[in-house]
Amino acid sequence: MKRIYAMLILSLALAFQAADVAAQSGKDKIVMPEYPGGEKALHEYILSALTYPQEAMQNNEVGEVIVGFSIGIDGSVSSVRVLKSVSPSLDQEAIRVVKGMRYWNPARKNGRLVRAEMSIPINFKVIYENKYINDDQVGQNGREDDTERRVLY
Repeated sequence: MKRIYAMLILSLALAFQAADVAAQSGKDKIVMPEYPGGEKALHEYILSALTYPQEAMQNNEVGEVIVGFSIGIDGSVSSVRVLKSVSPSLDQEAIRVVKGMRYWNPARKNGRLVRAEMSIPINFKVIYENKYINDDQVGQNGREDDTERRVLY
């Protein structure tokens, strides 16, 4: 019996860009925003909140969704948007998870709170019997009732 494993790989190499600090000199002291508890806590949150949409599983949708968002001076998440799309269902799931994030520790420039622009790549992958399926191999799965879904990290 063939098994499909949905694998959510979170390549959370966070791309930080502080909006107010685009042109920085060597003297500026910049502290980037941080998720409470650090990167490990962010990974744990995303893994617990993220689910592979059933529609995406049925259509064998895989790929990397890059979500951009802003961290306000109060640490709030706003302006959530898809920077790189895969499909409507995967895009919506990635947006839902980012919108559900708790408040961050905001960015600082020279001790002053500043707004920051962030992006997170979220990879949606499917593996068959411990082998990755990439975009070139989509459509080679077994029947839907023979599938088992789990999240790996």
